[in-house]
Amino acid sequence: MPHKTYIHRPTVLKDLSIIAAVNLFLYIVFTQVDLLERIYFFSREFEAFQLDEVIPLGISIALSLLVFSYRRIKELGIMARTLEQMSLVDPLSGLPNRRAGQISLISWCELAQKKNQPFTVYQIDLDKFKKVNDGYGQIIGDEVIQHVAQRLNSVIPYSGQLFRWLDDNFLVVVPSKDIITPHEFSLQLQNCINGKILPSTLALTCSIGYAVWQKSDTVDHLLHNTEDALIQAKHKGDGNIQAS
Repeated sequence: MPHKTYIHRPTVLKDLSIIAAVNLFLYIVFTQVDLLERIYFFSREFEAFQLDEVIPLGISIALSLLVFSYRRIKELGIMARTLEQMSLVDPLSGLPNRRAGQISLISWCELAQKKNQPFTVYQIDLDKFKKVNDGYGQIIGDEVIQHVAQRLNSVIPYSGQLFRWLDDNFLVVVPSKDIITPHEFSLQLQNCINGKILPSTLALTCSIGYAVWQKSDTVDHLLHNTEDALIQAKHKGDGNIQAS
């Protein structure tokens, strides 16, 4: 069956209310008019019409419609889940996308607040990536993005997460307990990217801004701090790292 989040609760309640009202009305009618008895006598009077078969046929049709409705609702639930999963994945890199990152960060903040488990958010920007697209073409540029994603994944702890944030921009989230220091881990991230991503392309560098979660930090506040740190790093020049 579809997950409850895919069901529009007000519509369901309204439909159930209408169904209950209609069936209550019919129940009252049936208590006043002995419909089955009338059908029985009518069918006996006109046996050639085989009217006594209408009732079991009606029950059979009702059961068939119930099975049909259940299967269609189940299929719609699967389709909704599939579409939601597709909407959370970047098709080029295969990484969770920006929307997935924003949703995930809510859980990170809630868990950190509840269990006092701080984490660090890194925003990574490839320096002068436009030169790759302009000099080698979009297809090579896409390959570079894919290889960068693979390299970043290779150094991120199992407990961390990697998102393709925007174009040549990536977001990394890691628990503070799983890294030596936030700055040292930013150097690891930088070192895995700096240099030639593909043998045929020019060497790349990356700039990184990061922010450590503080108590009462919201997702928006944390992302704002991380982006500000990245902007400061870019202003200093290519290949710089800046904490918020």
